[in-house]
This record gives sequence, C-alpha cells and structure tokens, in this order.
Amino acid sequence: MQNEMMNIVKQFNDSAMASAKKIGELNMKTFETLSSKQAELVKSCVEMGTKNAEAATKVKDLSELSTMQQEVTRTCGEKWVANMREATDMLTSVRDELTAIMEEAAKYTQSGAEQAVEAGKKAATEAVEKTTAAVEKASAEVVEMTKEAADKAVDATKKAAAKAKVA
Repeated sequence: MQNEMMNIVKQFNDSAMASAKKIGELNMKTFETLSSKQAELVKSCVEMGTKNAEAATKVKDLSELSTMQQEVTRTCGEKWVANMREATDMLTSVRDELTAIMEEAAKYTQSGAEQAVEAGKKAATEAVEKTTAAVEKASAEVVEMTKEAADKAVDATKKAAAKAKVA
C-alpha cells in the first residue's frame, strides 16, 4: 500500500514538474519573441526619426517638413498597430497553450486522486480483513483456552469428588 501511494505521489510530482517545465519554456519563448518584436519596432521608429531629422536639414519650406513628419508619424504608428495586433494574436495563442497545459494537469490530478482513493479503499479493506482475521484467531484461541480450563476444572472436580467418596 505504501509503495502504491508513493508511486501515485511520484507520478503526481513528475506531472507537476513536467507542467511547470512546459509553462516555463512557453513563458521564455513568449518573452523572447515579444522583446525581439519590440526592439525591432523601436529600432525602426528611431531609424525613421533619424532619417526625418536628416531630411529636415535639407527641406526648403515648412510645409515640406510638416508633410515629411506626418509621413514618419503615420508609418511609425502603422508599425505600432501591426505590432500590437501580432502581440495580441501571440498572447491569445499563449493563453490557449497555457489552458491546454492546465487542463492536462487537471486531468492527471483527477486521475491521481481517483487512484489514491482506490488505493486507500484497498488498504482499508485489507486492514479490516487482517483485523477481522486476528480477532477471529484470538477469539478461537480464547475459546480453546476456556474449554481446556473448563475441562481441567471438571477433571479436578471429579477427582476431588472421587477422593471425597473414598474418604
């Protein structure tokens, strides 16, 4: 019984560690991907800003500078929006993966709990059977000892009675 329970606990721990490892790997992959995308986006906007600054020194009038700045702002804004959509899609996918991992862990936990309950029932049944057998054995021994004692008492009484008749 103890070995069975230890195996159930070991399996539960192994499953929990596997789930934790999957979650850790997923978190690391997500962090690396998001960080990379954000770094690319910032780099792109900084490059556009630098080009805009260089071009600003070469413009001939204020309306040309304004148009150029609007174009840079629009392009950078579009990239930010696209990045946010990609990040949202990716995080939705991550959420779905995490949900799947947790559902798998929950199924295993339920299965492990059912196994533990069955093992507990089995152990309790075995304990009751052993106790019942021990009580029956002890009762039989007490009955036998009582019978032997009664037989000896009867024999002793008969011998005493026989001696009393002789005397």
